[in-house]
Amino acid sequence: MAGYKIKSGDTLSQIAKRNGMTLKALLGANPGIKNANKIRVGQSIKVPSTSMQAGSKSNNPYEGMTKTEMNMLRSKDKGQNEAVTRTAQMQQKDMAGRTSPNKKKADAVKDKKSGRTEMLNKAKAKRASAKKKTATKKSYQSFDSPSMNEGYMAIGGKVFTGR
Repeated sequence: MAGYKIKSGDTLSQIAKRNGMTLKALLGANPGIKNANKIRVGQSIKVPSTSMQAGSKSNNPYEGMTKTEMNMLRSKDKGQNEAVTRTAQMQQKDMAGRTSPNKKKADAVKDKKSGRTEMLNKAKAKRASAKKKTATKKSYQSFDSPSMNEGYMAIGGKVFTGR
């Protein structure tokens, strides 16, 4: 973990972006910061290695933050700023032992939420059922073909020979 001294004009989101990490990861490494919008020139902060924290590597410093959280950070209300800062720190702390989901798992969760997989499975079942009905129908039709019934006649479900 490297140290960094805040310079004039620095913001935590800019520092996070420069280091290729999320704002949440930066706040998680600095539990002493009570308000992400209130940092001082000369203040020292810790900049964690992105390989040390799950889900911290990103080109977008706001990744993982909701629109509401971002709006609360922009707010002039000190209480809202501090609430978002605490939430981000707690979420990053909770993520410390976890690994990032792989693409396959993420896609599966996305499909489940959208209902896409369920819809596709229903469509497949419907096609299979229709195909089965068609196959059954064709087997009855083949009995009625002239080549199969030459010399035979069916009346009332009974088969009679023509001889």
